[in-house]
Amino acid sequence: MLSDKSYNVYQEDQEIVVGAPPALSTEPEVRPTPLPALAFNDVPAELHFVRSHFTVPTLDPASWRLEVNGAVERELSFSLPKLKRRPVRTQTVVLECAGHRRNEFHPATPGLQWGVGAVSEAHWTGVSLSALLQEVSPISGACEVVFEAADSGLHRSSTNEVTFARSIPLERALAGDVLLAWGMNGHPIPARHGAPLRVIVPGSYGVASVKWLRRISVLERPFTGPFQVDDYHLNGKPLPRVRVNSLIVEPSEGSTLPTGATEVSGVAWGGPDGIAAVEVRVSGGPWQQTMLISPAEPNRLSRWRAAVSLPPGEHRLEARARDFSGVLQPERATWNPLGYANNSIHAIRVRSVSASGHSAASIQVPAAPVRRLRTDD
Repeated sequence: MLSDKSYNVYQEDQEIVVGAPPALSTEPEVRPTPLPALAFNDVPAELHFVRSHFTVPTLDPASWRLEVNGAVERELSFSLPKLKRRPVRTQTVVLECAGHRRNEFHPATPGLQWGVGAVSEAHWTGVSLSALLQEVSPISGACEVVFEAADSGLHRSSTNEVTFARSIPLERALAGDVLLAWGMNGHPIPARHGAPLRVIVPGSYGVASVKWLRRISVLERPFTGPFQVDDYHLNGKPLPRVRVNSLIVEPSEGSTLPTGATEVSGVAWGGPDGIAAVEVRVSGGPWQQTMLISPAEPNRLSRWRAAVSLPPGEHRLEARARDFSGVLQPERATWNPLGYANNSIHAIRVRSVSASGHSAASIQVPAAPVRRLRTDD
């Protein structure tokens, strides 16, 4: 189990141990990514956040089939080996739960009280959804594509069990970047992350990237499943594209730091064209530019760092990102009844003391690239 592991990262002669994060729920599993792991160039699959609505289904890859049907000229069925004979590609994509940082909304909203960490990045390997849809030929009048999963359970909207399913517009499904993935970070997708096949929808909140995929249906009218109309909407409208966002990874909340120059580092993501800049400030002072140290590409994490000066005392460190469209993280996200899409400025509290009274933070994560990773059972 994840809770039985620690992750030892080595860079030159420095070792960093990252423990497994506490779960918000164990059945179904809901677990954040530990913030120190976001500093890694490659976040281990075991540390990628998990958001499951129901129990992980037991699926046999040998007998599993993907059905493609609905408003199409011809229906098709694919085994996993048959899918793997199609042109394959790998995409690096950041996924974020729509409820990330829900616990910061006031007044409080219902749902899982996510704090920070419902975001991560992975290298996903699979085949193009667009190419597969072109093969089945959606008919004139088709408007949406529904992804139906193999997991099911109770939902407040019904007295019967419901199957997890979400739809995206047909135009979005045909855009060319949506992936049907069986690989994660160079290995088969783990069961908790959707094996044997899941959807990856870059730029959309994680709910669109349906796990344990078993059926793709093309519809001529909007889908009205409970995870479409009861949950995962913003005041009755579809969830927006993943909004520009950033997190401070190091130092950690509540750290005691020496006075003087201190390095602040973190990650940023979101927006249609990637992250253009990240700024930080100390205790309401002027904003200062950080240095982006990884590619500012769309749908990926951009890692950043900056040196700030801390006088003695209590301080509030803040970070905000701006995308290439000029959209800036807001001081406060717009409240909504379901607590989705919080991209407000991330802030932490730290204490700065003289060297004689310094107490180091419990985990120090380097901003420079990580050399190698070892997992201890």
